[in-house]
Amino acid sequence: MKLTPFLRYLSAAGALFLATAAFAQSAALKADASVLSASGGSIQLSASVSYDAQPGAVGWSIALPADWTLVSVGGANVPEIAPEAGTTGTLEFAYTSAPAGRAEFSVIVKYPAGVKSAKATPTVLVRTAGKLATLNPTAVEFSSK
Repeated sequence: MKLTPFLRYLSAAGALFLATAAFAQSAALKADASVLSASGGSIQLSASVSYDAQPGAVGWSIALPADWTLVSVGGANVPEIAPEAGTTGTLEFAYTSAPAGRAEFSVIVKYPAGVKSAKATPTVLVRTAGKLATLNPTAVEFSSK
């Protein structure tokens, strides 16, 4: 049976849809506050990623303003690889054995006095069945009072 170009297109589109649906994933970074105190302080960021197929590994990167500092890492599924308290700049985390269905953790970061606005930009890498997917959750933006 000879397939017309349109049927070939539908067949390829259907296969792509099924492959995408089989490995559906989403990620989010949320903050416990969006307003920064003029005197400085700390913010808790909650990172989560959900997936249908069990990934072989999950990596998180959270780019913080240069003068922000990691205080601690905690939560339901703390990644096996995490930066030490006192780390600045980009924070990198990795699960070498990802939890089933969803992985989530939180970080507390400290910011200095006088910050007018700032942004935390996340990137998530998910390796499933030999394929690597890059997720770009929405950045968290902060402003002063």
